[in-house]
Formats: sequence, C-alpha cells, structure tokens
Amino acid sequence: MDSRSDLIKLGDEDIYLILYLWKVKGYETKELAQRFHISAESLEDLLSGHVRRDCYRGFNRIEKYLVETY
Repeated sequence: MDSRSDLIKLGDEDIYLILYLWKVKGYETKELAQRFHISAESLEDLLSGHVRRDCYRGFNRIEKYLVETY
C-alpha cells in the first residue's frame, strides 16, 4: 500500500486529532496507527511533516501561538 493512500481517507479533523494526541497527550505511534487504521509508515510520514503538510504546519502554528500566549 502506498504510504499516502491510507491517509487520504482521513479528514483534516482526524489529522489534527492525531497530531494533538501525539504531541500534547503523548500517545505512542502504535496506539495511533491502530486507532486510526493507518500504517506505521504513513504515521511516521505524517508526524514528521512529509505528508498532509498543510495540517502539520497549521497545527504547529496553533501550538506555537498557544505556548507563546499562555
């Protein structure tokens, strides 16, 4: 399976939730892959910002703003 094909089925809300659960809540990648039914390779690509870049950048901007503000 292409590493991006299983991420295509996920909406932006799911991508933001994955990033939140990983970065803020500390979920393990294995838990996230199982919960969202995506491959470990796809998840690594997402968490490193190689795929779904718009969501990745947006999440990082929001996180940076919140850290600086609060």
